Amino acid sequence: MGGNNMKQHLLAGALLSTVLVISAGCSPFESVTFGKGNGSEYDVNVKKDSAEELEVDLRHGAGELNVSGGASEWVTGDIVYNNEKLEPVVKYDLHDGRGDIVVKQKGNSGIRLGSTKNDWNLQLTNEVPIDLRVESGASDTNLDLSGLHLTDLKVDAGVGEVEVDLSGKWKESFDVHINTGVGETTVILPESAGVQIQSEEGLGTSNFEGFTSTGENIYVNDAFDTAETIITVKVETGVGEVNFELE
Repeated sequence: MGGNNMKQHLLAGALLSTVLVISAGCSPFESVTFGKGNGSEYDVNVKKDSAEELEVDLRHGAGELNVSGGASEWVTGDIVYNNEKLEPVVKYDLHDGRGDIVVKQKGNSGIRLGSTKNDWNLQLTNEVPIDLRVESGASDTNLDLSGLHLTDLKVDAGVGEVEVDLSGKWKESFDVHINTGVGETTVILPESAGVQIQSEEGLGTSNFEGFTSTGENIYVNDAFDTAETIITVKVETGVGEVNFELE
């Protein structure tokens, strides 16, 4: 009887732990809050492990978003905010050699934009391939991605100025998807890699400095026909201006 009671207690404890994990909004294999904060500042630190590639998902509502490379871990940086609804949530899940990282905020409904401070300054590792997804709301967004090992990039912009710097030398081809909103977007691209831009314009305008039109809203740089590395950019223009420039 004593052994059966012990087994029942252990089973009950395991079930309770599972319920608590699910109630917290994550799976038993997912760790949360990789970093520390004091109510207005949050230090992000997702440490290196055995992951061979990463998917990084950044969901920024309002404020300022700055992303660059050179992190000593998978992701480092700091977030400064002035509203508890903007408190950061950092999640990481490792499965079959792939690390999935999500950085988001608890919520932004009912926040007055004029009084919002929500500044994200994040660094990503240069050491493993990254599938990067960036979603920004009413934000000024600066993505300095030169030096990263990108396999795919998706940027979904809302309201504000956006700069995406893809200059530098790239060893492997990758795709870029940009959906612009309201405001000015600047995309800096390399001369050495082949670049093809496929543009679907809405109410905004697009400028292609240094690129040649091949018809049907497709533009290429001089290196496109001979380069081994190709960057394919698909852009959907909302209301505003999009500028494509060569480094």
